[in-house]
Amino acid sequence: MLAVLGLPNVVSAAIVAAVVAVVFRARVFGANDRTRTSWIDAWLKASVTFVFVVFFTVFVPSYVMQTETVAGFDRNAQDLIGLSLFGVAFLATLWGLRYAYRTKRV
Repeated sequence: MLAVLGLPNVVSAAIVAAVVAVVFRARVFGANDRTRTSWIDAWLKASVTFVFVVFFTVFVPSYVMQTETVAGFDRNAQDLIGLSLFGVAFLATLWGLRYAYRTKRV
């Protein structure tokens, strides 16, 4: 459905999110008044945040776990790698949301 130029859906979704972020850069990343945010700003910010969280906490660890190198490791090592990737992405998301809140971007 999202296949752009024959690329997989995950890559296509990331490209679409990047294009939206670049085109609507001022609306997505700009500081705003929290009591007077337009619906388009709220939806754009929520959409970019959602795509970031899903891409880096679901698809990146899943892709890394399916690589030939990681698949050859012991099961405990695979679990540690997957958990580490998920944990770093989750902590980056929490930090990013906190930063965005403190700078009045969300």
